[in-house]
Amino acid sequence: MPPQGFSWVDRPRLAALARPQSAEDLRWLRRNGIDVLVSLTESPLPRNWVNDAGVMAVSVPVPDMEAPTERQLDHVIATIRRANGLGMGVAVHCAAGLGRTGTVLAAYLVASGLSARAALIKLRDLRPGSVETLDQERAIEQYARKLALPEGERTNDLTDPE
Repeated sequence: MPPQGFSWVDRPRLAALARPQSAEDLRWLRRNGIDVLVSLTESPLPRNWVNDAGVMAVSVPVPDMEAPTERQLDHVIATIRRANGLGMGVAVHCAAGLGRTGTVLAAYLVASGLSARAALIKLRDLRPGSVETLDQERAIEQYARKLALPEGERTNDLTDPE
């Protein structure tokens, strides 16, 4: 049985879900092609769950109901692209899998070529209720503006935050 809120956004490359509730949720993800789990919650998942399932966990803590920063969006999108380039599936979660997760997924769609508006429409069609606050919507619009800048004018072009 899939974890709560699980759905594919770009099968088999990218999925989303609510915060996993058990080690079995992580094992299910692994059996279904998820190799990397990006956690946007303020507290990471239990390490023994992650180890038992054999997934790689990436923690990018974003306060609940807030938008990820531009730097965090760059980091997560770069992580997704690196994993996908290695043939690995990625899942992103926050608490309910809608606000912070939706913001990251919409930014991913923007980075894939959609406008901010088109990304929101597509994502909300796939995952109703995604992107919960005006600040989260603004973060997606700002990210789209950033990506529209010519290469030399970008401030932090999809690189690691370190």
